[in-house]
Amino acid sequence: MKKRRKGGGLDFSFDFSALSFGAPDEGEQEPEQEEIPRLNTDPVIFDNALEMVGQMDYTRDYFALVSGRFVFGDFIEALCADKNLRPSAVYITTLGMNQDNIDSLVNLVECLGCKKVNLLVSHYFAGTERHNLMPYIYKEFSGRPMDLAVLQSHCKIALILSRKGDILISGSANLSSSNNVEQFIMMHDPVTISFVKRKLDSIMERFKVYSGVSGEYTPGNNKNNTGNRAFDALKEEAACQVEAAGTVEEAVAVQRAAEASTATGETPTQRATI
Repeated sequence: MKKRRKGGGLDFSFDFSALSFGAPDEGEQEPEQEEIPRLNTDPVIFDNALEMVGQMDYTRDYFALVSGRFVFGDFIEALCADKNLRPSAVYITTLGMNQDNIDSLVNLVECLGCKKVNLLVSHYFAGTERHNLMPYIYKEFSGRPMDLAVLQSHCKIALILSRKGDILISGSANLSSSNNVEQFIMMHDPVTISFVKRKLDSIMERFKVYSGVSGEYTPGNNKNNTGNRAFDALKEEAACQVEAAGTVEEAVAVQRAAEASTATGETPTQRATI
């Protein structure tokens, strides 16, 4: 076998005379630096939910690493209680939960002034707990403004809508502790919050299996909600939005204008004509 020669026979000489490293010529403008948007999050580490709630400013954004003893379900209840949020609605998506977590959601309504709880559990949870925690959810949600939907989902999201400001929390943690290090991000971006709320409202409407107020049980909605069909349900709603706006960029622009008009009292059309 022939040995490869050092340098491989290639010519590595380079003429640097064509390059200019000096200041730009007089009258020549340097290209402007494009400003890159950044998340203004505070990185934190906490061992348990009550510790974090006691030390945090709920109006700030956080990226949190938490221990396996951190119970995400306790964090949501403690946040609403300690900061007196009295939410108009709380949306929860989780792969799994325990009985204490269900009781905690009921506390949001019974003790902390929450007007509506929307719970989305995974298809896996609904199947494995069909004789245990699912009947318990029906019993505890009965007569209360609490709805349940099922989707083959691995999302872990908590959306809190409050007169003190809306909060979106998402990460790796289910409502119950898992004895693993977990992470989540807490944010207040109105466009993202509106996007998530719209998606969750669409899912709840399509795949709701139980309504606490009416007591209506609709097991027929627990179908066509697995695999690609689960994601197709999201894409269909997104396609309708883009079709109405024209393009994805226009859809986002319309949403941002709508959020801005909420703060100013102007309609998106009024803002566009200013």
